[in-house]
Amino acid sequence: MITCDDSCCHIGGAVTVDSVGGLLRELQPRIASGLATLDFSAVESVDSAALALVFSAMRQARQAGHTLTCTGLPESFTTLAELYGVAELLPA
Repeated sequence: MITCDDSCCHIGGAVTVDSVGGLLRELQPRIASGLATLDFSAVESVDSAALALVFSAMRQARQAGHTLTCTGLPESFTTLAELYGVAELLPA
């Protein structure tokens, strides 16, 4: 589930391999038009596909000439990033 305002998209529910494809498709036009923040504070569960979502969104934002910030990342997301050795790559 995604709800967006001018510069922030709020993601909720599960961010897993089953949902990431749809989330990315929905986010792409917003990222291209200057989305500044992804808010994960309403996310209930994640798997490693959530990392793919964030890194793909970051890459798309960089290609569009802007940066992307993530807020409200759940502890489980941070734990996955640490396990994969990519925590330092996450946008603050």
